[in-house]
Amino acid sequence: MASTAGRSDAVLTAEGIGKRYERGESRFRRLGRYLRGDTFAGDDDSVFWAVRDVSFRLERSASLGVIGRNGAGKSTLLRILAGTAHPTEGRVDVAARLACLLDLGIGFDGNETGRQNAQTSLVLQAGLTTQEARAQMPEIEAFAEIGEFFDRPIRTYSDGMRLRLAFATITLLDPEVLVTDEILVVGDEEFQHKCREWFESFLARGGSLVLCAHDLSTVQRLCSRTMWLEAGRIAEVGDSRSVIRHYREAIGATEEGAGTRGTSHGVGEIAGLPFEVVDLHLRDCSGTETRELAAGATVDVEVDILAPGGTPHVHVSVTRDDLVPVYGVSSDMDGATAKPLGEGRWRFGLRFVDLPLTAGDYRLRAHALDESATRLYDTVELSFSVAGDDTDPGLVRLSAQWHSDPT
Repeated sequence: MASTAGRSDAVLTAEGIGKRYERGESRFRRLGRYLRGDTFAGDDDSVFWAVRDVSFRLERSASLGVIGRNGAGKSTLLRILAGTAHPTEGRVDVAARLACLLDLGIGFDGNETGRQNAQTSLVLQAGLTTQEARAQMPEIEAFAEIGEFFDRPIRTYSDGMRLRLAFATITLLDPEVLVTDEILVVGDEEFQHKCREWFESFLARGGSLVLCAHDLSTVQRLCSRTMWLEAGRIAEVGDSRSVIRHYREAIGATEEGAGTRGTSHGVGEIAGLPFEVVDLHLRDCSGTETRELAAGATVDVEVDILAPGGTPHVHVSVTRDDLVPVYGVSSDMDGATAKPLGEGRWRFGLRFVDLPLTAGDYRLRAHALDESATRLYDTVELSFSVAGDDTDPGLVRLSAQWHSDPT
């Protein structure tokens, strides 16, 4: 990793990053193949690229979310950015003080106490003297809230306590750039709230953030831009709301979310899942169930979810009949809440005003998500059609008029 302080307003730059792993062949077999003069094919089945051709710039005071399914290369990319892994190709330039929070308590000595480990981190990473670091211990102890364990060996800690200590220590390092992943989900709700407040304060005072998470609502709240990784490559990067919407449409169309495969079944069928869609309705303005819509109709979608284990979220999407995504929206992204019906059943209502779909056959899909909106459990769909002139190209008809005096 190269340092290029002062070269530009970018505090972190990745140029053509790639990380390759070889699998299924020992070093001795590779040596034998080399001695026999066999040609090595860099992209054959013995090579796995966890990340390939990833480039971006993180400007000062900016925030970048990193999303994708499990195995998309997110963790590998973050380790490369943090300097704990080296890229096979490409380079990372860092032009600011960088701290990372990727693995629980990485670098902690299990035989030393939390206080000793926090003090050592401030000395080695923040450049404080031992006396200066010791003076910061009350603040770290108060933030971590682990009580008497602060003076016990790290090896006696739970994952949650290690997280609290690691994050509390990071808050005192005063980094300009923070690279972190979703280990924040390990803490309880109160501690997660405290962490989110710290992130918001960090960004408000000019910090730069790279955040990898399955919790898409957190990414959208904290990150102005988001990068979607698919099979190690950039699928899309841009405004967070737009990228997240496209990502959700994609995982909805494939009935796959956050690395888990959702069950798909018909309306009214019970699958016995912790979160499942048990009813889905498409109604016209009069409240009548319909499957045939006029062009530009206003329709209501009603989704009932059975969730004995918690408060659910829902993702509603419209696709063409061949599953080409048209639109998707999620309750957590819009802050929508469900109406409790009792006995673990919840109802979501959504209205599409003047639906601008072109004539053709479509599918309305409802996806049951857990209370964190990070895991897709269930998918139910129904088919409907839109009447009209089927010669219109595209998926939607936009309001437009030709005129003879273009400016």
